[in-house]
Amino acid sequence: MAGRTLLVGYRAADISPDLVQGDVTCYVLDVYDRHAIEKTHHLKAICAPSVPEGPWDVVKYRTGPKLMSGELSLDLLQQIHLIRRKCGCRVEVDYVGRERDRNDLLDKIKDDPDRVRSFRATWPASVPGGPKLPFASYPGCFCHRRMDEGGLALAEVVCRRMCECEPPSRPPRILDMGCGCGLVGLLVATRLREAGREVSLVMVDSHSRAVQAAGENAESFGIPAEVILSDCGVPERMDGTFDVFVGNPPYYSDYRIADVFLETAKRALAPGGACWTVCKNAAGLEPVQRRYFPSVETTMRRGYAVLMSDQPAKQ
Repeated sequence: MAGRTLLVGYRAADISPDLVQGDVTCYVLDVYDRHAIEKTHHLKAICAPSVPEGPWDVVKYRTGPKLMSGELSLDLLQQIHLIRRKCGCRVEVDYVGRERDRNDLLDKIKDDPDRVRSFRATWPASVPGGPKLPFASYPGCFCHRRMDEGGLALAEVVCRRMCECEPPSRPPRILDMGCGCGLVGLLVATRLREAGREVSLVMVDSHSRAVQAAGENAESFGIPAEVILSDCGVPERMDGTFDVFVGNPPYYSDYRIADVFLETAKRALAPGGACWTVCKNAAGLEPVQRRYFPSVETTMRRGYAVLMSDQPAKQ
């Protein structure tokens, strides 16, 4: 009898019938994967920044270079090793890749078992007229250890446009969708604060570590923000309440994720609000954005296309 088993690094498609015998819990970093596992296999799934401590009898860990970055792989392995030391569980590693690479990964823990590495990284980012901000991120976050040029281009264009406009009668309400560590939303909020304007900021991401980093960065920069873990946008109670939507949707999956972003923008924006997105090539994203908004204006910045659409006034 396996007893209490924790699956780490397994997605819904990886879980075979022999893995779900007994008391099985899945650990994932992205809430999308949690929902897929719950729906497909009816298993308990935990979505959190860190591996749950249990106690567990067995931890089964699936990893490999095609499944996750080397730094994330080592980070999770270190956490599992610390849990094993604490509760004495058995660890089984399902490594998808070369045996030599598997041994190299395991040796990094075996050679120095008492060393606890920190994988948190900080890097600077700023927009013209704004302060240089030290953003923190974690393995698994989009663009961990480096700034995303597309996100910076989006922030720069939005900041310039908002600073050129007359200040509104109330603080604008901004939604940063797929926020990652909060790069775009926090750069815009701090730039407007430098101009003497306040904003109301909500940041959303499906990745638990992105939400963790965005929350830490907002607190570090002194920006009040609500950070939401979600793979389907914002709650219905927020529909029609935002003045600005910013998003850097992933390009893969034939722009299906961009559809989720733009559907959220359409229902979240108040009449007269502005939807801002960014992509490397406007030809791919612009037709998707036009399905939700009647017009799209393109601005080139840093080799990226920043797309802006207005939310029509209610008839």
